[in-house]
Amino acid sequence: MRKALSGLAVVVSGSLAMADVTFVFDYSGSVEFNDPTLGAARRAALEDAAGKLGRVFDHTQTVNIEVTSVNDVNQGFLASAYTEYASPALTFFGYWEGVVMDRILTGVDANGGLADGGVEVNFGYTWDLDDDVSPGAYDFKSTIIHELLHAVGFLSGVMFSGEDYWGDALGDPSVWDVFDDYLCNSAGTPLIDDVTFELDVPLWNSVRTGGASPGSGLFFNGPMAMAANGGQPVGLYSPGSWEEGSSGSHLDDDNPSLEGSLMLSGLAPGKYRRSLTDIERGILMDIGYSLNPLLDPAIEVTAVNPGTSVTLQLSGPEDRWYVIEVSEDLDDWDDLDTVELLGGSVSVPVPITVSDTKLFFRMRETSGPPAPAFLRMGPVQRVKR
Repeated sequence: MRKALSGLAVVVSGSLAMADVTFVFDYSGSVEFNDPTLGAARRAALEDAAGKLGRVFDHTQTVNIEVTSVNDVNQGFLASAYTEYASPALTFFGYWEGVVMDRILTGVDANGGLADGGVEVNFGYTWDLDDDVSPGAYDFKSTIIHELLHAVGFLSGVMFSGEDYWGDALGDPSVWDVFDDYLCNSAGTPLIDDVTFELDVPLWNSVRTGGASPGSGLFFNGPMAMAANGGQPVGLYSPGSWEEGSSGSHLDDDNPSLEGSLMLSGLAPGKYRRSLTDIERGILMDIGYSLNPLLDPAIEVTAVNPGTSVTLQLSGPEDRWYVIEVSEDLDDWDDLDTVELLGGSVSVPVPITVSDTKLFFRMRETSGPPAPAFLRMGPVQRVKR
């Protein structure tokens, strides 16, 4: 059955020099996104977040996303996402792309006029739709980017039992998600045989609820992600009790070195990261995507008011956070301020005193404002047509 695309919105990512992905949203199934008072602001925030993610990809394709919503705090999740799947041939075993991934990488619309995937938001929680997020509200744009990343393929297709989602028997050749090609243990030993496509069941049983990395649990051993992680496999979320839709499909919340990553499974109220870390970019490249290059960070003095202030212009990758450092002698550096490069640049006034005769400035990247994991994003849904 084909759905009439009423309430259609097109998000154009806006890059003229680079390719990007365009997300098309169908809001017809959501009461909250069509609310007469709040609906327009909610739609605008979702489309702005999607545009930020679209600019990450060096692919020129359009993806159709169905938007739904609930308003029930008792459901215990902020948002969730899914990709559709076209059914593989009965004789196929290996790594199978979701419809969203297939659309971006090949341009093929594997399910015709149906939505390629979807995202659902729970408005039972307090959201902040703006760039300046209040401490008691959840970061709407960060959450939407996180969920859309699941839809494009940041997810595992291995169930707790070790079976796939296609009915193949445990331990037999099976159909896995592309992400699963890089599942391993802490030593880098793959969980799935790349020739037979059989899961190593004893190894899986030992790591699926193995706990915190880097000592144990599930890991991702794609070469680009490992290069961004000092040559080591990247820890995935594998708590002692399996969490359906969260375990194996997120970076490890329990690993302090991954704190502040966009693809952790939990989120606390307040401002949160909206850009991919280098590890997360590496994972996207490992599963097959080409990404637009990041701008080199730069800092320059654009105005000087002697004895009063200087104005610094910072530029670099969009939505990343940087600490401004200041020094009088290039040896001892002090942290001056932490800023976010909204839109890829920001102007920062810096007060100075009459005694400041010479100052040097530099910038270093940081994960942004700390936010401990608090509420689960919601299970990664899997929909087969």
